[in-house]
Amino acid sequence: MTKLSEAAYLGRLPDVRMSFQLLGLHARKVDSRWTYPSHEHSMYEIHWMMDGEMNMVVNGQLYKQSVGDLLFIRPGMTHSCTCAGQQGFTYFSVHFSVHDTSFCRELNRCKDIYYPADSALAQGLSSSLSTLYNLATEHLSSPLPASKQMRVHAAVFELLGSLVGQLSQTTSVTLSRTESIARQIAEQIEDSVRYIHLHGEIQETERTWIQDIAKSLNLSPSQVNRIFRQVYGRAPRKFLSETLLNEAQRLLKQTDLSIDHIAMMLGYKTNAHFSRQFKRWTGIAPSEFRIHSQQPSAAGPDHPDY
Repeated sequence: MTKLSEAAYLGRLPDVRMSFQLLGLHARKVDSRWTYPSHEHSMYEIHWMMDGEMNMVVNGQLYKQSVGDLLFIRPGMTHSCTCAGQQGFTYFSVHFSVHDTSFCRELNRCKDIYYPADSALAQGLSSSLSTLYNLATEHLSSPLPASKQMRVHAAVFELLGSLVGQLSQTTSVTLSRTESIARQIAEQIEDSVRYIHLHGEIQETERTWIQDIAKSLNLSPSQVNRIFRQVYGRAPRKFLSETLLNEAQRLLKQTDLSIDHIAMMLGYKTNAHFSRQFKRWTGIAPSEFRIHSQQPSAAGPDHPDY
């Protein structure tokens, strides 16, 4: 008789899946006459001074940056910059977006914008920023080779981990019961998208889907909708659509899967249904989006280049 082997987990991490976009990562040296007009965008931005001095106005507040100083600018904040000295300056800028509700909540915990060179945050991020700066100055053309893309991704995740770790040390926020419930709803919605991705089908109607979440939290469907709207500013169904759109965009950008296959993976019965929904979300067809995403980004509000 063969004895069956025994095994036990010594430790296990939860599945990790995070979608982020890195845009406008660049180092630039400018002269004393250089300015950038007031603008805003949908990205988080880390602005790090390498040499010289500059003035940045964020939401009407003036911040003077010197070497090593860091600004952390959140989506929707208006900002403009000018030189503060006679010799010009050098800076490094990272723009990114993250589609993860719990991660974004951590990023938004602390409302400070300016972090001097000797602050814990600036010092904690300096190693990751230096790595990204070196990668940016090594390679000025596009697209990046696959090996360097992986190095950039590794450095970005190190940067994001350090950023959240430092912010969590500088502030202590206890979620209210309403915020905690809303977060659980968001997590269940994201789990439902992972289910769709794995099984390629949506088995419940929207009504059943909301009822299942409500039942798991001992709430009514109307309470689920009200609480989620109160915390996240939109209906759970819209949040689901945004999560599906983000996954659709990722698959179109990062894989060679056919649009038929992507539609099936996201739970759509036909390519036509998926294409209509995608065009309603974005204004363009999935095939157009894929072609556009493979072209070099143009400068603009969502493709920062300053």
